[in-house]
Amino acid sequence: MLNFLLFKVIFIGAVMEPVWRHILRLSLWIGVLGFIRIFSLLSRDRFENLATVSQSPPQAYYKITMLLLTLFVGNIVWYGGSLIMFPSATTFLTLEFLPVALDTTQVLTKYLAYLLDQWREQGFESQRWINYYVEISTDVLILACTLLQYLQLMWMHGISFGLVDIVLFLNVRSVFKNLHSKIVMHRERWRAMSYVQSHYVNATQDELDQYDDDCAICRDELKVAKKLACGHLFHL
Repeated sequence: MLNFLLFKVIFIGAVMEPVWRHILRLSLWIGVLGFIRIFSLLSRDRFENLATVSQSPPQAYYKITMLLLTLFVGNIVWYGGSLIMFPSATTFLTLEFLPVALDTTQVLTKYLAYLLDQWREQGFESQRWINYYVEISTDVLILACTLLQYLQLMWMHGISFGLVDIVLFLNVRSVFKNLHSKIVMHRERWRAMSYVQSHYVNATQDELDQYDDDCAICRDELKVAKKLACGHLFHL
């Protein structure tokens, strides 16, 4: 959190060169966004922790889901206030707001998908797919927003080959590498899933009933599965 604030405040002062009153107001605005993002990340860690516990009470998920909804609404209200407080910095603040909103949306979707899986009698078999595509899409969008923000700062500051330019260039390079890594990982996963879909048949309901066991990989109940040549079944 401290590194987040220091980076934003220093670069706002170095690039935008506002008066101290504006720096303090902008620091407060970004600080609140930072706390919202921290709560979103803590909720994500909490979800991963609850997922490893065999019998987690539903109340634990309900509480965190309500917290995330509150954070999401608060994030939108805080952004709306920024349009009034800083009308000349709308683009910069929008690129600050979007990653926090996307982070919160990602975690909230995971909780809602899990709760839907618990509520439905037959479960929610698409939960993994929804979680994966929401995660990959929000991660890519967050990186894209971060990249646009760095490019905007470089454009506003100009190229002078000073310390600020060097740090901005290194951050742009890091974001590009992370973005490329995400895209490559998704491409490889897509190829692997396409191979499995085309080379292995789906298990019938009779085979699932006869197998009567959990998936050996993810340990979830088998409602839909692929069948190997040896007869074993597994989730995608």
